[in-house]
Amino acid sequence: MDPGLKIITSEQSRLCDALTMKQEGMQQHDLMDRAVRRIFQYLQTLLTPDAHVTVICGPGNNGADGVCLASLLAAHGYRINTKICLFGKKPAQALAFRMLLYSTQSGMNIEVVEDADSICLPPNAVIIDALFGTGLTNPLQDSWKSLVEKINASGVEIISIDTPSGLPDEPYNENLTRIQAGKVIAIQTPKPSLLYPEFKIDFRVVDCGISTESMDTKRYFLDTNPQVYAQMKGLLPARPRHSHKGTFGHTLLIGGNQGMHGAIAMAAKACYESGSGLTTALSPETAVAYLANCPGVMHLSRTLNETAFEGLPAAKYRSVAIGPGLGNTKETHKLLEAVINHFRSPLIADADALNILSEQPEMLKQLPEGSLLTPHPAEFTRLFGAAKSGREKEVLALTKSQELGIYILAKDTYSFLACPDGKVFYNGSGNARLARGGSGDALTGMIAGLFAQSQNMRDAALAGMYFSGAGNPVI
Repeated sequence: MDPGLKIITSEQSRLCDALTMKQEGMQQHDLMDRAVRRIFQYLQTLLTPDAHVTVICGPGNNGADGVCLASLLAAHGYRINTKICLFGKKPAQALAFRMLLYSTQSGMNIEVVEDADSICLPPNAVIIDALFGTGLTNPLQDSWKSLVEKINASGVEIISIDTPSGLPDEPYNENLTRIQAGKVIAIQTPKPSLLYPEFKIDFRVVDCGISTESMDTKRYFLDTNPQVYAQMKGLLPARPRHSHKGTFGHTLLIGGNQGMHGAIAMAAKACYESGSGLTTALSPETAVAYLANCPGVMHLSRTLNETAFEGLPAAKYRSVAIGPGLGNTKETHKLLEAVINHFRSPLIADADALNILSEQPEMLKQLPEGSLLTPHPAEFTRLFGAAKSGREKEVLALTKSQELGIYILAKDTYSFLACPDGKVFYNGSGNARLARGGSGDALTGMIAGLFAQSQNMRDAALAGMYFSGAGNPVI
């Protein structure tokens, strides 16, 4: 079973709603009530008790969600204004039902609005965007576009329900008009566009009890909720009680040239802490002082050139990673070629190893099947070319992964792993703590150590990607 939440489209999401209602024998308003209650529980963690909230509702089901949410907020003492924006449209059946149901509830301050210019947005309010969510299939126009631009210009905090209004599943234009939400509360699963780096969206998935089992997908999201965390723990290599250091493999890390000794030391430390039975760093003698902080790591003092492996049996190492602090020189170009020829088992390439591969693309085709590349955005562009959008980058990574028979871990806020079988896994455990030098070196070491134990590159890469953000569990 593949770990993570399914990433599905808006149309698939509506099919899941219908299937859930059929399976549980419930009506649409019952499912909506359950979903909104769970959204409300999370929303309370984002609001201060004295928050002044304006809920902007559209004419469809997302608007009905907004009215339900406004009812709960008002019932719990929040100061609420509920704006139902119709702009000449007839309210959907679900919205009309909610408008009638809550018409006499105190504290909701319901106002039906027919013109964007007549909406007054209180300063210092929190705006809940319940305009369209995933219900929009065409670009915003006319009054709707003016309303969204007005909301965005208000300067107040904006929280969108399910997805920012105006943002389709697969955007055709980075500059399309959409709600610029600071937070998004995604219902049950993330929609694809929430993950694309050009939109810089901060979202949280809320489990609303909607069944997604029937939906086929090759796209998954590794959330930090307890269920997914447990799935990811299950990918970690087993540590039998009756075992020894030889049980868990021997990892060779190659890099740490002059001026970049810290990179190999950070990779070695992470490799050791991930549980590699034995860890050896192959680097120049000058790296000794840095590796001294990792007493469990062995040091193989070699000049980083094509002769580095003389007398070194390839079969000795179950996992080989090259790149942290490697440097990009004529000597290291020859070294990488020697590594590819010497070790025919899957390799892990990072940092300058990737830069060398981008300059000598014929080497990419020589990589052993099942190898892993871990590029950050600039390295990805150098390797495979520029992508105009997040979706185009995902497709490009999958194409190269299948073409070369390798795994590609594209690092970003929502890093993703492209797999040769066509599946892609986005990661949601990353955080701003990782935005500093050395995080990528540590990630490489962690994955290399996990691979030494499991010999499963996909699971090693997924677990490394996930736990580098969520925190390394005790091995």
